Amino acid sequence: MQQPTSRQLYAYWDRVRNGRVAPRRFEVEPAKIAALLPETFIAECAGMLGYRFRLAGTKICEQFGRELRGADLLSLWDTDDRDAVASLLRNVFTDAAVGHFVFRAYSRTNRQASFELVLLPLIHTGEAINRVLGAITAIEPPFWLGAEPLSRQEIVEMHLHWPDGAPPPAARSGAEAVRLARRRFRVFEGGLTGGGE
Repeated sequence: MQQPTSRQLYAYWDRVRNGRVAPRRFEVEPAKIAALLPETFIAECAGMLGYRFRLAGTKICEQFGRELRGADLLSLWDTDDRDAVASLLRNVFTDAAVGHFVFRAYSRTNRQASFELVLLPLIHTGEAINRVLGAITAIEPPFWLGAEPLSRQEIVEMHLHWPDGAPPPAARSGAEAVRLARRRFRVFEGGLTGGGE
């Protein structure tokens, strides 16, 4: 994670988590991350329907040119990338992994901007992870961003890591590193100290 919003949100999430697999949704206090809210979102696992945005920050909606609340997070991606994002999200939900990736987005006139996206597990009800706290942040935002809606996204690289160095004992899937054509997917152990971040 390189962008200030991603790093600050991760640091806040990690403090609230306090050594547990994930914090509870009600423990996240918006006032404590007020400066980050325009670039943050919360999504929930919607079963077969995908991963629905419960909340999406104003800056994210402005850049995509539409209100994202209620939309499926996976709908932002074309088929190949959608499968990769779904796989990453499964690791976040089932293994308490932190996911983050870099993607390129294009406007209808083919202007290009790069973004970092982070996914942090949350527990809303019960004991299982059933929501994610996330952020979408432009990397060196171009002047036109927000004036021309983003219409197509392409993943550049993907990462998984576990803040405590390994999946928790209850983790079910045991993620593996996967190399994708024209993009990278890496698994890191140990959070922000993992190689290359």
